[in-house]
Amino acid sequence: MLLNGLATPWPLMPWLIIQILFWSIFTASIFRLNLERLQSLHDTSAWAMTTLFFTLLWRLNAGIEPGLSFHIFGASLMTLLFGFPYMLVGGVLGMIGNALSGAGQIVDIPVSALAVLVVPGAMTYLLWKLSVRHLPPNFFVYVWVVGFFGAAIGMAVSATAVTSALWISGLFDLHYLMNYFFPFMLMQGFPEGFITGTILSLLVVYKPEWVATFRDAFYLQHRHPRDAHHLPRDRSDD
Repeated sequence: MLLNGLATPWPLMPWLIIQILFWSIFTASIFRLNLERLQSLHDTSAWAMTTLFFTLLWRLNAGIEPGLSFHIFGASLMTLLFGFPYMLVGGVLGMIGNALSGAGQIVDIPVSALAVLVVPGAMTYLLWKLSVRHLPPNFFVYVWVVGFFGAAIGMAVSATAVTSALWISGLFDLHYLMNYFFPFMLMQGFPEGFITGTILSLLVVYKPEWVATFRDAFYLQHRHPRDAHHLPRDRSDD
């Protein structure tokens, strides 16, 4: 999950922009965590279990050479399950755990988090918001458009961000990345979308309380949903 080797000297301006962006978004996400929701053992357990699962999953990767690895990110799925702030905080905690266990370095976290957590998570969050406003309140719209295509689009944009980071850092030549890395990163969009859509379709049926962005009142009964990213789930909505 961590992009390895990014601790090499960067041009000053890109490094400053990345640090400011990461710490601003990360700090804002911490303040947006809902303390009432975290006090619920059920919600906290589900979030912690999912974070631990992806932390272990990120240790499994296939790569061309050190620094060029392919992973299932899971950022889109965690965003839809718990909300963007919970996804980012949990993902960073997972990155810290992987770094402490030897799979990367702590100093690589800001760039890695922006490329593989913030970018796909933000794209999925934006697509969910747009679907709520402009698309029919339909179960299949949520699973396919938001879950499948949201994760696939997020992976495609993330692939661009990762490739740009590896190029700007000077670790790899742009021609090499465009021929041997970027196309394969784009191919990751289908499995990422398939896994996200499949898990969402199962959870909204059997464990809807785990899915913060899904409301029966909206998608099944066609009433306006509450903002799941700021308010704890109200079971009276179902």
